[in-house]
Amino acid sequence: MTTAANQRIRPAAKFFLEGDKKFFVKGVTYGPFNPDAEGNYLGRPEQVDVDLALMRQVGLNVVRIYHAPPPWFLDRCTSAGMRVLVTLPWEKHIEFLRERSTRKQIAETVRDTVSKYAGHSAILGYLVGNEISSTMARWLGARRVIEFVEELIRIGRALDPDALFSYATYPPTEYLLPQNADFCCFNVYLHNQRDFEGYLFRLQNLTGEHPLILGEFGMDTIRHSEDEQAEMLGWHVDSVVKCGLAGTIFFTWTDEWFTGGQEITDWAFGIVTRERRPKKVFYILEEKLGRNNSTLPHRPLPKAPFVSIIVCSYNGGSTLASCLDSLGKLNYPEYEVILVDDGSTDDTSYIAAQFPWVRYIHQSNQGLSHARNTGAGAAKGDVFAYTDSDCMVDPDWLYYLIGTLVSGDYAGVGGPNITPPAKNWIQACVAAAPGGPSHVLLTDVVAEHIPGCNMAFYRWAFEGVGGFDTEYRKAGDDVDFCWRIQQAGWVVAFSPTAIVWHYRRFTLRAFLKQQEGYGEAESLLRFKHLIFFGPTGTAKWRGQIYGTPRFSWFVNRPVIYHGMFGEGFFQSIYPTPQSDVAAYLSSIEWFALTIFLFGLGIFLPALRIVPYLMLGGTLCVALSYMVRASIEPKFDTAGARLLVMLLAFVQPLVRGFSRYFTWLHFKRTPGSVIRAHEHLPERSRFAGSLSRRVFWSEQGRDRHYLLGAIFELLDEEGWRYSTDSGWNEWDIQIYGNFWWSIALQTVTEYHGGGKCLTRVRLRNRFVTTTIIFNLIALSLLIYHQLNISHVDLWVLVPYLLFLVFLWTRARLLKSRVVELVDLAAHRAGLQRMTRRGKVVGSESTPQVEIPAKTVNEV
Repeated sequence: MTTAANQRIRPAAKFFLEGDKKFFVKGVTYGPFNPDAEGNYLGRPEQVDVDLALMRQVGLNVVRIYHAPPPWFLDRCTSAGMRVLVTLPWEKHIEFLRERSTRKQIAETVRDTVSKYAGHSAILGYLVGNEISSTMARWLGARRVIEFVEELIRIGRALDPDALFSYATYPPTEYLLPQNADFCCFNVYLHNQRDFEGYLFRLQNLTGEHPLILGEFGMDTIRHSEDEQAEMLGWHVDSVVKCGLAGTIFFTWTDEWFTGGQEITDWAFGIVTRERRPKKVFYILEEKLGRNNSTLPHRPLPKAPFVSIIVCSYNGGSTLASCLDSLGKLNYPEYEVILVDDGSTDDTSYIAAQFPWVRYIHQSNQGLSHARNTGAGAAKGDVFAYTDSDCMVDPDWLYYLIGTLVSGDYAGVGGPNITPPAKNWIQACVAAAPGGPSHVLLTDVVAEHIPGCNMAFYRWAFEGVGGFDTEYRKAGDDVDFCWRIQQAGWVVAFSPTAIVWHYRRFTLRAFLKQQEGYGEAESLLRFKHLIFFGPTGTAKWRGQIYGTPRFSWFVNRPVIYHGMFGEGFFQSIYPTPQSDVAAYLSSIEWFALTIFLFGLGIFLPALRIVPYLMLGGTLCVALSYMVRASIEPKFDTAGARLLVMLLAFVQPLVRGFSRYFTWLHFKRTPGSVIRAHEHLPERSRFAGSLSRRVFWSEQGRDRHYLLGAIFELLDEEGWRYSTDSGWNEWDIQIYGNFWWSIALQTVTEYHGGGKCLTRVRLRNRFVTTTIIFNLIALSLLIYHQLNISHVDLWVLVPYLLFLVFLWTRARLLKSRVVELVDLAAHRAGLQRMTRRGKVVGSESTPQVEIPAKTVNEV
């Protein structure tokens, strides 16, 4: 038998580690039995030795007990190679938070037990409580109960910092999730495999970056047969592994059971009988769990397609070696690794040479999207998996990623990206600050967005949407790609345990630079996916954004479904939607308005209090994030919290400024393009209306021919424009100068025999700067008028001149666009029509009767 190492088990994202290897909890509950004279609930030492030997035979490595053990029990577990998870008992059935003395007594119980066994190598950890009833939690208040449990964890951790601490909850109180727990533990009894797996996926997302284990699961062999028990616990192991849990604990080892002051004889949940005769399930578990102390019992995947892992890097030498090293240790049968160097100037090529099994491709610096397409072009696999050079993948990354992908009708799949332990307090604060890459889920298994550092797509899906859009050089390509996949009618899945460790920015400067890039990407995305963005230019997600503190009792208090009279069996917790009010209060638009009112308050004393109140609202949002932020414990100081507050205040401003700067830059067509004129054939020139154009064709050339020619001209000449995404009332929005844009709309009348009448309507649209300048001018005019005793019309002259200037700019832009439309029509083989229904440049009228009303509208 293998003896347990002296190394303590530690959590690492969704898993446990023993040294540098994963430790999978294969546990069983033990006791309580009829106590002896000394109050020991764990039986005789001789019987314990027999039981531990049988446990090791079946492949178990953890035993969960419900009372403080005698020292000899821990020593025997150490000798047998078993670890112990101690559940600390206290009076949870009473109103334990009402009396201070009761709370103090519970805390003393925790303190005494943990201090007694501190440092013992057999101790895996402690559960500071178990299944507080849903009605009692509702009576006391969920927030108060959670805070009390968190205090018990703090007490225990101070005495034994190397032990693991958590609380064992169950479906009626799934909301009792202490934020400072090392792992999450749920007691779940569901006999339907499909329902069971669905609930596990919910728990995986509910518990975030913590390891998840099941604290109890079993079947009674009095009300069910031993065959049913064996079958259920067999698929239970498969489902636990499939859903990526860090382990499970079976209830219970033996049918012998003493609780509530009496021997229980009408339940038989044991893996062995009272006489220690193995039931059928014993041999099933022996086959499923294996003999290795900590190895994850991998189940074979139904399909394992060849995967091409594509890593794109630009000056990522500082983390590239760790990335490639982790990719060489994957538990997956067939894959290749392709490194695309996007014109790096550091030591990327030298590092790549140290990994001869990696296919290295160098290209000039053309941006992230182009690099990802280059990797796909060189790939041999049926699946393209993407990660970045500043990431390290988990050894089972591909196992879980592909396992989820092949489990349903999915086009792609993604997983979470988790921050590695910080090296200093600045890194810890940056990791805790808002604005990092995160996934967005529509359900527990379907994603709206997955980050580009952790995603995989079938080749057919990648080629079906045309790969990544090379317009996105820094960021935003993954968002655009996911939206196009969904618009094509395909589904993106999510695997909560397909983990990559993603280094956040190491300095404040790098963090702010990253936010600038995200702001630029949002601006570019808005051109292409206008419907997915709000009025301020921020994305409107349909799903739930993960990767941020979700369950806060300070703001955005979650909603809990308790069931009738607080007795629902599944009492679910639901986070409130992301606060629109908080988003507006922290936006750059709100901050700009605050600054404007500060300036206006100089002239209008009555308004001076308003900007202070507005700034206070912005600071409250940053303060709430400071309170909710999850900072690594060793760096969690008052100074770190203040820095997180500052970053929460600055991040949306930096991102918003970059978004507007990019927006204004890309929403302006170069002046040289606007000043140029089209060279139309003499016979095609016609002044007419600047707001409407009408074209005729007898060869069946409708609006689509015209739009195609317009797009060609816009691209040839370098215009900036957006195309209808399906949700707009215009076909093309052409961005002109600093003040105006043009909305172009078309419609075709079909008159039979290939005769088509295509109408074009052009409308001027304000640009944001036009509105801002007008608001400022009007505010100054109103202020001036309020501070004089007579009407001063002369002050209107500058503003009227400004309006004339705007009108001339609008007319010049529209006339230029009309020229472009006329030339596009000429290229498309369409002929201009006059108000009288005659074709320009022709002596005759087209052979179609056009109603008088139609002619008048031309």
